[in-house]
Parts: sequence; structure tokens; C-alpha cells
Amino acid sequence: MKKILLVEDDAVSSMVLGDFLEAHGYDVSFAKNGVDAITEFERVSPDAMLVDVMLPKRSGFEVCFEVKRTEKGRNMPVMLMSAVYRDADHANKYAEDLRAQAYLVKPFDMKAMLSELESLLAPAA
Repeated sequence: MKKILLVEDDAVSSMVLGDFLEAHGYDVSFAKNGVDAITEFERVSPDAMLVDVMLPKRSGFEVCFEVKRTEKGRNMPVMLMSAVYRDADHANKYAEDLRAQAYLVKPFDMKAMLSELESLLAPAA
């Protein structure tokens, strides 16, 4: 079972996303702020992360940067999510600069997110 670290400070969004991912066979761990996200990343060693951009204590951009600097995080898929940074050009630039594999603009289609996540987790052909 693939492990997903979901970093989301909104309790309702976290519950909805977590339940959706668990219903589709993922083992989900949670963090509510950027500092806890780094701690959980080190503790859980997830296969992928979904990270909200606007977080307390440390932004999702900072979390992605920190994770991507580590050996185990270098090639791990990170999907950034934001309702604030909605402009696609800027969103893609942020993701590219941070080496995130995807950038989701909230609200997003859950099935499309799942498809993207499954694609990122699929073994290379």
C-alpha cells in the first residue's frame, strides 16, 4: 500500500482528501503545518506528498524545497495545492522551480487529482 503524506491546515479539506485517498487504497498520514510536515516526512517516508501552499509556520513552497533537498525526497512526487496562487503560469513556475511534479488549483476535481497521483506513482516503463 502506497503511503501519502497530506499536508493541509484546513480540517475539513484534510478529512475529505484523506478519506478519498484511503477509499482508493492509500495509507494516509497527516500534517497541519509546515514544521509538522517535515517531521512527518522524516518519520513516515511517504511515497508521495500532497502539500497545501498556504500553511502555518512554514509555507508549502518551503516544505517542498526542504523535502526535495533530501536524498529520499529528491525523486518523490510532490503535488502542491493552492486556492491563492490560481494563475496557471505562476503556479507552473513555482512548481518547476521547486521540482514539484504537479500543481493543483483549488477547488480541483478529485478524480483528476487521483489520476495524476496514480500516474506519478506508476513505475517507469
